[in-house]
Amino acid sequence: MRIAIVVVRYGAEIVGGAESQARGFAEAAARRGWEVEVWTTCARSHYTWENEFPAGSHREGNVIVRRFPVAKLNLERQGQIEGRLGTQGHLPVAAQYAWLGGGAHSILLYEYVAGQAVKFDAVVVLPYANPMMNLAAWARPDNVVMWPCLHDEPYAYMEPIRLLLESVRGVMFNSPEERDLAVKRLRMELRHEAVLGEGVTLESYDKLPERNGNGHSPRDLLYLGRLEGGKNLALLYEYVQRYVEDGGDLRLVVYGGGPFVPPPHPAFDYRGYVADAAKTSAYASALALCQPSLNESFSLTVMESWLAGRPALVHADCAVTRGHVERSHGGLWFRTYDEFVGVIEWLGEHPDLAARMGRNGRSYVEENYTWDVVADRFERILSQWGRDE
Repeated sequence: MRIAIVVVRYGAEIVGGAESQARGFAEAAARRGWEVEVWTTCARSHYTWENEFPAGSHREGNVIVRRFPVAKLNLERQGQIEGRLGTQGHLPVAAQYAWLGGGAHSILLYEYVAGQAVKFDAVVVLPYANPMMNLAAWARPDNVVMWPCLHDEPYAYMEPIRLLLESVRGVMFNSPEERDLAVKRLRMELRHEAVLGEGVTLESYDKLPERNGNGHSPRDLLYLGRLEGGKNLALLYEYVQRYVEDGGDLRLVVYGGGPFVPPPHPAFDYRGYVADAAKTSAYASALALCQPSLNESFSLTVMESWLAGRPALVHADCAVTRGHVERSHGGLWFRTYDEFVGVIEWLGEHPDLAARMGRNGRSYVEENYTWDVVADRFERILSQWGRDE
C-alpha cells in the first residue's frame, strides 16, 4: 500500500494532538512495509508560522518527509476573525470564507497534492480546523481521506467545513462520538465514513515503574498536555485550588507547554515539558490523570494513563472522553465542584478499585487502539470503500 499523510507540522519535537497522530500513523504504516510519505510545511510554531525547517525532502526512518515553505497571509486579520469566532461562537458566511483564505498557506504544498495524489492509494489529511489543510484537501478531493479530529466547536458548524467533508473521498473518525457529531448532529452527507480511532504506542508502558516514583505521591493529580484555555484548565485550576484551600490533600502536577500555566499556589506543581521517557513514570505515580477538556476527538493522554495502569478523570460534558470511560470502565467523571471532590475522595479511599480501573483501561486500549489494530482497521476500511465505489 502507498499512502501520503498531509499535516500542517511534523516532527518528533512538534507538540500537538493531530501532529502526534500523524507521526504515529506514518511510523506504524512504514513498519508494516507500506510506502509512506508525509507532506508538510517548514513551520515549527503554529503561532508564528516561521519557516524554520529547510524545504525539500529527507528520510526519517522509513518515512519520506517532504517540506514546503509557508506564506503568511493577513495573520493579524486572521487573529481578529479567530477572536470573533471564539467570542461569538459563529461567523457570517462571508467571514467564514475569509477565515479559509487567511492565515498561513503553502501554494507549493497545494500544487504537490494536486499533482501527486493520484499516485497513492490514499492521501490522508488532518486536522480539519486549519485553513491550510482545507485547501490542501481541495487540491484533489477525490483522492483525499480526511481524518478531521472533529470537535463540537464553532469551526465544525462552518459552511466551508461541511462542503469539504462532504466532497472528499471519505472521512475517518477517532471515536463513535465524533462520528455522531458529524452524521447525526450536523447531518453531514458524507460519501464514505468510518470510525478508525487513533493509535497508541505500547512499548514505553511494558515495564511500569513503582508507584510514588518521580517525586509524586498518591495524592498527586496529573494534567499532561497543551496549556491552553480551550482545554478547560481554568475550571480544573479553580477546583483544585478551592479543594486545597478547604483543607483537601491534593496537588495538581502539570506537564506541558502553552500560555495557560497554573497560578502560583501550593496546590500546583508546574513542571513544563515532559520527555517521552518520563511520561510513563508521570502517569504511573499519579492518583489519576485529569482531562477536563469539553472538546476532544480522542484524547491520547487518557489512553496513555490507562497504559500506565492509572484511572482517568474526565468532564461529564465531553462526549468523547466520557464515552471512552464508560466503555472501558476505566475512570470517573465530574461536572460540578462537589462531584470533583467526590471522585477525588473516592479514588483516594479505594486504591484497589482505582488500580482496577487502570487495568480495565489498559485492556480497552490494547484491544482497540494500538497502532497495529488501527492500521489493520485502516486497510479494511479502504478495501470496503473500494468495493462500494
